[in-house]
Amino acid sequence: MPGTIQTQQTAPEAPQCRGIYHLTHPRSASNLFQTMMAKQPGFEASSYKLFEAGVRIFFDVEKGPLSTWPEEERKELQENFQKAFDEMQDEMEEAEKKGKRVLFKEHATYMCATDKLMRRVYEDDETEPMILRQRGASLKAAYTNPTSLPDDFLLSLQPIFQIRNPVLMFPSLVRAQTDMKMGGARSALAKIGLTLEPQRALYDWYLERSRDTNIIPRVIDADDVMNEPETVRRLCLQTGLDPDAVVYEWETRHYDNPLKARFFSTIGSSRGIIPGLDAKGKSVQTEMEKWVKEFGQEDADGLAKRVRDAMPDYEYLYSRRTVADYARGTMVTEALAY
Repeated sequence: MPGTIQTQQTAPEAPQCRGIYHLTHPRSASNLFQTMMAKQPGFEASSYKLFEAGVRIFFDVEKGPLSTWPEEERKELQENFQKAFDEMQDEMEEAEKKGKRVLFKEHATYMCATDKLMRRVYEDDETEPMILRQRGASLKAAYTNPTSLPDDFLLSLQPIFQIRNPVLMFPSLVRAQTDMKMGGARSALAKIGLTLEPQRALYDWYLERSRDTNIIPRVIDADDVMNEPETVRRLCLQTGLDPDAVVYEWETRHYDNPLKARFFSTIGSSRGIIPGLDAKGKSVQTEMEKWVKEFGQEDADGLAKRVRDAMPDYEYLYSRRTVADYARGTMVTEALAY
């Protein structure tokens, strides 16, 4: 795909941040990346704080616009999000006391509080914004980014955006949601999960500020995580991770929580990278017949539309990903890095 340049320069030195924010999408093989980075020296890992705080939306999204919910329920949602954010700040402070940094992981979609998520389903829904307050910050703190988090918090972390071809990612998510009775490709929840708009919007927000902050948003594709160790190595050098501490073998894991057991099923049963799970040679055309058999014609059509609609955002981010070019002995990365 277009959009990358070749350069003889080595990876620029990673900026000094309080940690790394691994910004992902459900079924993007992000659990694989986290497992590979599980033994990074100088980092404390934490995942899904905001996602878990808002998990009830999976089951209540068709309840109706948030503005019609009882006030005490809306208040509880806000309190849950703020509590999760407070825990993230606690973890950052504890890591710093140990002389370490954090490696946070979150699905970009769920960095938005319930009010923004519900507005993707009910466009005219109007409620008080559920913004998250950073400890000790001014009441006039800026919130120019597309999430519910304060700008200063996001700009204290080095972002790594992990992407995957929607032709694999979206049907995998629909499959998991269907198994958990959350709805299929045409459900209200699909309007929240089957899109890459939140990732692209947040990437662009970071990019617009990169010249002032020296924080360059990095992108890694799932296929490269699985198949290109030199690309993973370069990403580590760009972001302050240790390329020599990347793990490629591990023990299987069991999850008691049914939701985690379903969404972590592939990584939990593996002992290393499973070959053949990349997107090479796959497209809506090659997969459509399988989708019809698995989901039925109407849901397959709905899924195909979601995949096609997401492809421009995927291709945009893909063109800006970090890549190692073996053939020329050079490294390939986004133009802005230099």
